Amino acid sequence: MNYNQDTIDIFTNLKVITEKHPGRLLDVLNCFNKNQYKCKKWLVDCLNNYEYHFKNKTKDSIDIAVLGGWYGLTAKLLKNYFAVKQIRNIYSYDFDPYTKKLGRMFFNDIEFVEMDIKDLEIAEKSFSIIINTSCEHMEQEIINQTIAKAPKETLFVLQSNNYIEIDEHINCSASLQDFADKFKDNLKNVKMYELDMEKYTRFMLIGAKQ
Repeated sequence: MNYNQDTIDIFTNLKVITEKHPGRLLDVLNCFNKNQYKCKKWLVDCLNNYEYHFKNKTKDSIDIAVLGGWYGLTAKLLKNYFAVKQIRNIYSYDFDPYTKKLGRMFFNDIEFVEMDIKDLEIAEKSFSIIINTSCEHMEQEIINQTIAKAPKETLFVLQSNNYIEIDEHINCSASLQDFADKFKDNLKNVKMYELDMEKYTRFMLIGAKQ
């Protein structure tokens, strides 16, 4: 491990969280564990290779929204590694106020927004890409409503899994095809992916709003 100012900042932030928000420490550490990094870096790599057209793909720069963004890891990896277009703005949405407060400590270049995605007026925004890596945590109706409110050609990146042993996972899928079938009437030019995580399988879809 390289020891530099970034390393010092990370440990300083963890010390502050331990002292001021001890109940959040484990949640923060889970957000940045190796499986979370693996799944989200995989997402960016696959997105970089998506060949079909999507909203504003021909423009110089685009806006991206991450729904259920937690402490901002997905947004940060996109900012660092997304290669298709220049990112003009990237927003990390989460209803939990602590994700905004603590996320800014690690990633002050990410725009954190405290909001329930049910209240997000997507049609009024300029998002070219909308990402949701937490489909297993959300009711299917809410995910469907999110897609329905988006303009045509908006690119969606959706992740779920078959890890039913977690109580908070209320909307798992039995297989990749099962996950894809939930969106067969919503998305087009869909690319399907799965990633073996030993205890479970991670599923991902990338497709444009019909």
